[in-house]
Amino acid sequence: MPITYLTSIVHFESVINSHRPVIIEFWAEWCGACRSVSPLFEQLAAQNPAAQFYRLDIEDVRDVALALGVRNLPAFKVFKKGVQVGDLVGVDQTSLIRMVKNM
Repeated sequence: MPITYLTSIVHFESVINSHRPVIIEFWAEWCGACRSVSPLFEQLAAQNPAAQFYRLDIEDVRDVALALGVRNLPAFKVFKKGVQVGDLVGVDQTSLIRMVKNM
């Protein structure tokens, strides 16, 4: 399944209340670490069609990043039925794979 970009706080709120697990990658174009882990995130999205994968550019949707306390990039957050159930900060590929597997 392709990764969809979140474009507003309204879009974010509608997405996280899905009945399917949702994982969001918080990133920025200028973030080298974000660019290095993005191919893995895209691969995981393709391999896990039961979950929904989203990307949020913190420069474009700053209010969501601030509300969730995202201060370091990349950051990943998992939601189920509107509740955050997991998070990861940084480029830890093994932990990212494990987090997606356990969604």
